[in-house]
Amino acid sequence: MAEDSLLSYLQDLIPDTISQKNRILAGRFLKLVFGVRNDTCKLLQDIDGKEFQVDRWKRAEGGGGITSCLYEGNKFLNATVDVSVIRGHMPSQAADQLREAGRMSTAWKNDSPEFLAIVISTIIHTRNPHVPSYGYTLRLLVIKLRNGSEEGWFGGVANLTPAYLVKEDVIHFHKTLKAACDEHDLSYYPRFKKWSDEYFFIRHRGETCGVGGIFFDNLNFQDKKHFDFVQSCARAVLPAYQPIVKAHLEEPHSEEEDTWQLLRYGRYVEFNLIYNNGIKFGLLMPGLRIDTLFASLPITAKWGYMLEPEPGSKEAELVDVLRRPRDWV
Repeated sequence: MAEDSLLSYLQDLIPDTISQKNRILAGRFLKLVFGVRNDTCKLLQDIDGKEFQVDRWKRAEGGGGITSCLYEGNKFLNATVDVSVIRGHMPSQAADQLREAGRMSTAWKNDSPEFLAIVISTIIHTRNPHVPSYGYTLRLLVIKLRNGSEEGWFGGVANLTPAYLVKEDVIHFHKTLKAACDEHDLSYYPRFKKWSDEYFFIRHRGETCGVGGIFFDNLNFQDKKHFDFVQSCARAVLPAYQPIVKAHLEEPHSEEEDTWQLLRYGRYVEFNLIYNNGIKFGLLMPGLRIDTLFASLPITAKWGYMLEPEPGSKEAELVDVLRRPRDWV
């Protein structure tokens, strides 16, 4: 499918029921994340040699999206790049979830407010256990208020999930994200890094899902400085990861290391099915493409009973970091 036609398809999903000013802002954000989508798909296809399957879909209740999937690739186990433009009336249960997250405004029209959500979500899982999994999300949510006006905010996340710890890789990842944050506000990186560590904590395991990154939310989308910050994040998400992939893609790995990677994928599945707010929100949204929602999961994983890595091993080194998050820059 031609990229221009895909972008036009998504642009047509932005409703004309929101103000012209906010439609322009929403269109600008959509164009930004669609460019990131194109760059990500091209990078992964060039590395893997297998093309993405591109699925253009619609939601009967309003909106739709474009999901690009690379399953059982040569280098990647599975990777998904999804851009969704969802609109309509938010179910009361989904609104309740936003209330719990501290985003509920007393000015919302009712318990099922009219809304627009534009989201890019990318998840990458690799075959080689020495190449970390990676995920990033950028989103915009706009809500219609009781008085007819609108409020909205940006949110986003970037998180690195290795099976084996390479400190230089983690430092590079965090330095790249910190540079994007520092360009706008020196308080952003420490705040958003801490938020990431807290958000990705698997409470029942007492460890984090990955070595962190940044997590931000509730940034007023009508404030230009916040769009500029999101734009910097969009420019950083691939440079933060690409050198790590290329450094380890051809690294030899043993059967034991492959098994450890599958066990770490099991932890990833646990986090996403129990704690991931995006999945929980999506399950409350009628008509959302379920296969798209669960495309974030690795297509294979493993669990064991009462398994602990051998003290002093490379596996134990990773688990120690996950149980005691640290500052990398």
